[in-house]
Amino acid sequence: MEQIHHISLIFIAIFLIQAYFHFRYFLPFIFNRKEPSQKHHSKEAVSVIICAHNELENLKQNLPLFINQEYESFEVIVVNDRSNDGSKNWLKDQSQKHSHLKVLHIEKTPDNFNSKKYALTKGIDSAEHDIILLSDADCHPATVHWVDRMSQSFTNSISIVLGASLYKKRKSFLNQFIRFETIHTALLYLSFAYKKEAYMGVGRNLAYRKSLFLASKGFKDLSPIMGGDDDLWVNRHSTHENTEICIHPESLTFSNPKENWGSFFRQKKRHLSVGKYYKIRDKVKLGVFHFTQTSLWILFILGIMLGSPTDCLILCFLILMYIAGQYVVFYKLSINFGIRFMHYNLLILEILFILYYWIWGIYASLTKHLKWK
Repeated sequence: MEQIHHISLIFIAIFLIQAYFHFRYFLPFIFNRKEPSQKHHSKEAVSVIICAHNELENLKQNLPLFINQEYESFEVIVVNDRSNDGSKNWLKDQSQKHSHLKVLHIEKTPDNFNSKKYALTKGIDSAEHDIILLSDADCHPATVHWVDRMSQSFTNSISIVLGASLYKKRKSFLNQFIRFETIHTALLYLSFAYKKEAYMGVGRNLAYRKSLFLASKGFKDLSPIMGGDDDLWVNRHSTHENTEICIHPESLTFSNPKENWGSFFRQKKRHLSVGKYYKIRDKVKLGVFHFTQTSLWILFILGIMLGSPTDCLILCFLILMYIAGQYVVFYKLSINFGIRFMHYNLLILEILFILYYWIWGIYASLTKHLKWK
C-alpha cells in the first residue's frame, strides 16, 4: 500500500508542475493578450520573401494573395530555387504585371551551403526594406491585412515578430491531428514568447529586421545544420527585449495539410530534428513540460490499476481538472485565432500526440541525413 501511496504523491507533484505551465504561460497568454493599437503604427516598408522549389501550382494559387496585400509600401520577393516545373517563365510573366514583385532565380546552390538557407540569404540580401516578412509558397495569408498586422508589432526596440501559421480544415482524422499538433506547438512557443522567453518561430509566418540578420551574420552559425532557418535562428537571436508576437486572426497564414501519414511524418522529422540544438534552458523547460505531460497519464493509469479507492478518487478528480484546463486553453486559443477546432476528441488527440512526440522525436533527433526538398 505504501508503494501505491507514493504513486499518488508523485502524480500530485506532476499535476502541480503542469498546473504551473498553465498558470504561468498558457492562461495569461490566451486571456490577457492584446494586439498593438493601429493609432501609432508607423507603417514601415516591408519586404515579403517566399522561397519556392518546384512550387508552380502553389504559386499560382497563393502568390496573388501576397501580391494584393493592402499596405502602403511593400515588395514581394520570390526566390525560385532550382525549379524545373515552369516556375521561371510564369514568375517572369507575373513580375512584368506587378511592379512590386521581384523574382530571383537560383540555378545552383554552392557546396557546403544548405539550399533553403542559401535561398533565404539571397532573398534577404536583395530586400530593399528593413522589415523582412517570411512565408512559404504553399502558404497564403488569412486576409489582405496580413502585412499590416504583422508590421504593427515592430517598434524601435522590437526586431523579431513571431506569427502563427495554421493548416486548413479537412474531413479526416489525420487532419484533426495535424491541426491539433500545430495549435499545440503554437500554444507553447507563443505563450513562452508572451512571457519574454521566446525559443522558436515558424518560417511560414515570421518577421525580423534585415539589420539584425546582417549584424548576426545571417545563418553562418547554423550552416552545418539541416533546417533551423526559422526556429533555431529565433532561438539564437531572440532576447527578452527584442521579440514580440502577433496572433490577430488577420495576421495568420494557412497551408494545405499533408494528405497521408507518411508525408506528415517526413515533414515533422525535419522540424523535430533541430530541437537538440536549442539553448540548454529551452531544452530543459520543454523537456520538463513534455515529460510531466507524459508522466501524468502514465501515473494516472498505474494509480487507477493499483491504487486504493481513495487514491483513485483523488487521481480521477485531478485528471478531470487537467482535462477541463486543456479544453479551456484550446477552446479559447481557437477563438483568439478566429478558427473552429473540433474538441470532442481532444483527449484522444493529446494521447496520440504524446506517443508521436516521443517516438518520432527521438527518431528525428538521431537522424543525420535530411534535405529541404
